[in-house]
Amino acid sequence: MHKLLATTTATRPTGSPPQRKLFKISNGYFKGRLAALYQNSSSGIVLQYANYPYSTWSDAQLVASNCHDSPFSAIMDSNGNIYIAFSGTDLKIRFVKLTFSSGFWGVGSPVNAVSVDNNYNPFIFKDDSGKLWCFFVNHRISVDSNYYVRAISSVNDGQNWGTGDTDLGAQLSAATSQICYVTACQVGSLLYAIYATGRSNLNYRAYDLAAAAWDSENSIHSGDYIDDDFAVTVSADKRLGLTFAVSTDAKLYFKEFNGSYWSGNQEIEAALSRSPQIKYLGNLPHIIYGKHLGSGYYLIRHAYKSADNFISFDFSPFQGLFDMVFLYNELGGTKFQDKTGAAANESSGDIFHSESSALVAAIGDCIYLGKQSRFFCAAIVLSTAGANGTVAWEYHNGAQWISFTPHSGAYNLDSNDKLVYLWQDADSIPAGWQMNSVNGYSAYWVRARVVTGFSSTPVGTQIIAAAKSDDISLELEGA
Repeated sequence: MHKLLATTTATRPTGSPPQRKLFKISNGYFKGRLAALYQNSSSGIVLQYANYPYSTWSDAQLVASNCHDSPFSAIMDSNGNIYIAFSGTDLKIRFVKLTFSSGFWGVGSPVNAVSVDNNYNPFIFKDDSGKLWCFFVNHRISVDSNYYVRAISSVNDGQNWGTGDTDLGAQLSAATSQICYVTACQVGSLLYAIYATGRSNLNYRAYDLAAAAWDSENSIHSGDYIDDDFAVTVSADKRLGLTFAVSTDAKLYFKEFNGSYWSGNQEIEAALSRSPQIKYLGNLPHIIYGKHLGSGYYLIRHAYKSADNFISFDFSPFQGLFDMVFLYNELGGTKFQDKTGAAANESSGDIFHSESSALVAAIGDCIYLGKQSRFFCAAIVLSTAGANGTVAWEYHNGAQWISFTPHSGAYNLDSNDKLVYLWQDADSIPAGWQMNSVNGYSAYWVRARVVTGFSSTPVGTQIIAAAKSDDISLELEGA
């Protein structure tokens, strides 16, 4: 299943990697139902849900308005209730509870949790005793203009927080001049807050639920740049798993904490990565993340630990590098040229037919994009955009080429960077699309065929079947 739920003007509609936005009901009559939360605009949060096999989703239900255009957080309890923390347009931390009953979520009245100065990036959590926690970043503009990671709690299901909305709770981090990000989890009787400060430092503090006290700050890692590219979870045997991406290293790492010691950094993949998510299946860590392919495009990847190493592979057959890219020159002595390698990398201006020095030029010239599995998008980056030409987009139904207009609209190789949605999503791919052979290679093919010659011919830099997967949300069972 790969389905478009919405398009939105929000900057980060699914929030931030350390936060939670996608849940599955874990028991009862509606067990298995997925609930997805996202910002459908710069100021509103909505809920959509679906039952297995998740091909049909509900209409969007507005659950919070007057939101700031910044990441929010949610959690689902074992009864299917959803708790949401977000920054309001006035940068107060607000809370709202969605009560699950008879298959529907009722939206409660929003509560001001924190009203002091400016507040961002909340993370909401419910511990085993039922106490709610809200971890957040407080920008003390009235005092020193620094940022602090803080924690407050509620013992009455979010109706009141701390001693009131002017209570900033516990200060977890030292002052820093840059925005922070925070997440949390519980292991036994300890509540852990893990947070990134200064764009490079991962630290944690533990709260003893029995003693009701925070211990001192401890360092996990220091290196540029981490920002919010980290996530944590807990295994069945009570180990804390952490994954994080370091931009300067261009590496994705995994660490594990057994309650006494952290392991060393274990490399998952040597690549510029973003938005890692982690989940244990049994006691085996699985990591979902975006791998940078160049030109700002990310491919969703899946890694799991096998013995002492991680095995990584493309998460979805619908996206990835093309298995074959041919350029066809109608007037050329050598009509087909294989440009698969050039299409995969981001070297500027290296995709062209040697006889025309262009991707395509004259009527009848074609770009052939082939993959062993169906695909729904093509990211096309040009070093030189074409002018005054037109192309017809076509797929093969086993008998003939079928012309279609891409879901994202006509594209005539006339802009330098274009994510062409051939179809809305993978669920919208035409059933009649069949494999066929082009120049002796069998694949699912889409071609762009010139129907009006170009006065200025396009030259390519990169062509891949990948999208801009900026923020990934991994489904979590109700607690």
